[in-house]
Amino acid sequence: MTTPPTPSRKGLRVESVTMVHTSGEMDTYAFNTTGLSILSGVRNSSKTTTLKAIDYCLGNRDSPTEALKAAVADEYVEVSIELTLNGTPTEIRRSLQYGRQSKVVLNGDEFPVSEFSDRILHKLGWPILSIPKGIQAATATELTPLTFRSLLRHIYRNEDSWTQFADKEQEFLRRAVISYLLGFAPARYSNHDFELAAAQRRLAQAQAAEREVHDSTDRAVAAVCENLHLPTPRSEQQVNSIRTDLRAELDAVVRQRSQLTREVEQLVAERRQEGDAGAVSHGYDATLSQQYEEATQDLTSTAETVAGLEQVLTAHMQSHNTVRAEIARMERLLASVDIFDSLPVRLCPACEQKIDIHRDHPEGTCYVCTQSVTEDQRRRRGELEKRSLTAEADDLQEVIARTSHDLDQAKTDHRHAQSTHQDIARQLNVDRAARLAPFMARLEEMAAQTAALEQKLMALPAIEQMLTRKTAATQTSQAAQDRLNRLKQQHDETPTTGRTPIDRCALFADRMNEFLNRHRDDVWVAGNVAISADDLTFYVGTRPWSQVLGAEARVLFFLAYSRALLFLARDLGDDCPYPGLLMLDNPFQQGIASDVVHEVLRDIADAAQAVGAQVISTQAVPVPRLSPGIEQITMPNTYIGEPES
Repeated sequence: MTTPPTPSRKGLRVESVTMVHTSGEMDTYAFNTTGLSILSGVRNSSKTTTLKAIDYCLGNRDSPTEALKAAVADEYVEVSIELTLNGTPTEIRRSLQYGRQSKVVLNGDEFPVSEFSDRILHKLGWPILSIPKGIQAATATELTPLTFRSLLRHIYRNEDSWTQFADKEQEFLRRAVISYLLGFAPARYSNHDFELAAAQRRLAQAQAAEREVHDSTDRAVAAVCENLHLPTPRSEQQVNSIRTDLRAELDAVVRQRSQLTREVEQLVAERRQEGDAGAVSHGYDATLSQQYEEATQDLTSTAETVAGLEQVLTAHMQSHNTVRAEIARMERLLASVDIFDSLPVRLCPACEQKIDIHRDHPEGTCYVCTQSVTEDQRRRRGELEKRSLTAEADDLQEVIARTSHDLDQAKTDHRHAQSTHQDIARQLNVDRAARLAPFMARLEEMAAQTAALEQKLMALPAIEQMLTRKTAATQTSQAAQDRLNRLKQQHDETPTTGRTPIDRCALFADRMNEFLNRHRDDVWVAGNVAISADDLTFYVGTRPWSQVLGAEARVLFFLAYSRALLFLARDLGDDCPYPGLLMLDNPFQQGIASDVVHEVLRDIADAAQAVGAQVISTQAVPVPRLSPGIEQITMPNTYIGEPES
């Protein structure tokens, strides 16, 4: 069983800081873990840098250059701190070298710096909370973690935050940190208000969606039902009732049609049994069906014949056109022979020398090569080809004429077959109408009824799907309402235990006033500090502190605030997370007299020693009249770089 830490061991205590140079040398500073340790020295002697090194080890996500300044980041390769967390010795190391700057090593365990907050809160036994990201929980749209870094801003007061609670801190975060330090943040940020507001927004959205879905669905269903002459259903149960009625009506029509069909079939069978003579005596021809079948076959055959002849005729005509084109080409070829015969040769086709057409040459010979000139064979071959093509064209013309005659006859046969087919069909329809005349109107009426009923039945699934949207929207709205009701009931049933926020704020304000009353003659004003438990606004007299206090009084105000944090464990017990550590960077601010600051530091040192807390402060000059609870550490070296206090 783990023994709970005593008040003097609760929270954080920094025992030492070690900074490793690039050369391997180490600067180590040890601190008094109970009372006040003052880092003193001239400018650029690493006083503020030492506090920044502690801050960097405690989860600062900035780069080494941003967190420690460029000169320090270039000088050192690693910083580490030895501390106790609720009395447990702990080592934290941070590398300044590229590639490992985003890591933290806690007791030898390396992990991303993003996980540091949850880990150290867990080791300290402090609650891990998420808070609404906004001043009003009811209007906030998201939650954000309340990190250890946010708490550290109130414990580590750097040079830029002596006139405000924390440097660049948003108001919703300030309220969360103060309520956390005073011990009622877990109840305040159970996020019931946030969840209640979110539930109310979800309910409003669900109700708006429900109204829109109901309205659009009702209009669509009404339009469909009006077109189909259906009663307008408002629920899926009503659709099922309509479906049952339609199916019953359809079944009745189908039964009636089946009965009538059987009667017609019985009548037709009786007529067929009477035979040809009986059929003729009643004016009916029993062979019409056979005649209609034969006429249909004849019509199909003639149609196929016509189509085939049309294809053949088209092919012959295309061939004839091709032959005529070849004949025209041969005629152009023969004409070109005559033209080129009269053209003299001017250039040798082999060596490209010019040729004189007047050179001497025997009559009847070529004046180029002196060979005998015979009759041109090209003309005879061309004329022979032309006569052959002309004969082929005449044959094709004769075939086209015969095919055209056959096609005309086939078309005549097709028209005759079509006319015969139509006549037999007309007679067959008249015969069937004569047989079915007593039942035709009723059959047509039943067919129309069946089609209408089937169309209505097919529309019902679509109507059901539309109504399902209404049901789903209603269920979503009801679920949102149920969740809202549960949250309200949980809030009403939440028990309240321990000190109330009003009592906690009053005790903290009393601690601040205890300190400030001793300095009314120095810097402080006449009014007392009071804290509103609702919005955690600090009042001085009757007005907010920021409207009353000047720069000097603000510094004293935050010194009183820091001192009061030392007494949290004594005043509020185990109900609050006790830091046990303060870091005050250069409290000599805004022109406050040095003797006043020295007196304040002695007061804070006495308070830290009384409650077993640790305070680390920086200043440029030694503190006169050191008390037993104050340890002064003189920084031994001076560095050239960014100026610091």
